[in-house]
Amino acid sequence: MSRLLGDLTKCKKEKYYCYSCLHRFSAESLPKDHLPYCNEHSPQRIVMPEPGEGSVLQFKQHKFSQPVPYAIYADFEALIEPMQTIPGKTASRIPCGYAYLIIGLNGLPLKPVTVYRGSDAVDHFITSSVREKDILAKKLHTITPMHMTTRDLEEFQKATHCNLCKKWLGKDRVRDHDHLSGKYRQALHNKCNLQFKQSKMIPCIFHNLRNYDGDLIMKGLGKLQDHEISVIPNNMEKYISFSIRRRKENPVTLQFIDSFQFLNISLQKLVENLDHSKFSIMQRCISSPHRDLLLKKGIYPYEYMSSFSKFENPTASTLCFS
Repeated sequence: MSRLLGDLTKCKKEKYYCYSCLHRFSAESLPKDHLPYCNEHSPQRIVMPEPGEGSVLQFKQHKFSQPVPYAIYADFEALIEPMQTIPGKTASRIPCGYAYLIIGLNGLPLKPVTVYRGSDAVDHFITSSVREKDILAKKLHTITPMHMTTRDLEEFQKATHCNLCKKWLGKDRVRDHDHLSGKYRQALHNKCNLQFKQSKMIPCIFHNLRNYDGDLIMKGLGKLQDHEISVIPNNMEKYISFSIRRRKENPVTLQFIDSFQFLNISLQKLVENLDHSKFSIMQRCISSPHRDLLLKKGIYPYEYMSSFSKFENPTASTLCFS
């Protein structure tokens, strides 16, 4: 067997093969340890598909190509409290506040920025985010009747191919429309239209969620009794993403994701690389005199802000920190 399959590798040393799965080993003792596990399964071989329509892999999950109608952008802030009681630990992070903004259809804010400060910041955020999710869930489950203009009707009648699978429409054609706005979008096959469903997921986006905010949020999610929690772990302490949804039919998922996984750069660099005229949402939410302060790296006195009592200092905002 070693001579028969020897050309599969450039290594000229003798190889040892499993006669069941033809896996290659470099030592004679290794196949003996492998056989007890391999003998539990039938021999395997690669079977190529027959030429035809099913032999080519194509993208079919078109529902994932739709942009989500709602998104929540959030951020936490924490105090750095000195510690001397635990060996090897010099300070502890205490969440002191958060802020979030909900972006809806057409990229416009649904409401002003929500800002909160308090010792129960994590629990308050989870309660607020679940409440916002439930409000948006009602909108996602509402189907607005379709309204077509004369031009829309002409485009539908002239369409010859499905806009998703690109195949001939023929008599199998239906009108696809946005369930939230009611606007006509395109002509599709009936099967394609059923697959092109609106996502029932609301992303809650943090920058650097995995290394900072996620640890704070996960400590409070365990208190939710009527929600399921799903995680995509990076290790035992860090999570790439996690989500919550109610234990009932047709639930809407609140998915916590990390924008740093897609834009692997600091917020300061991201702001510097973008022209200030592009911050359309900020122009709507923040008045002009204070807008420039948010478009540059700020200075936060972490060493000074070690307790909630520091917030009560009326001169704290005018102090100069080195």
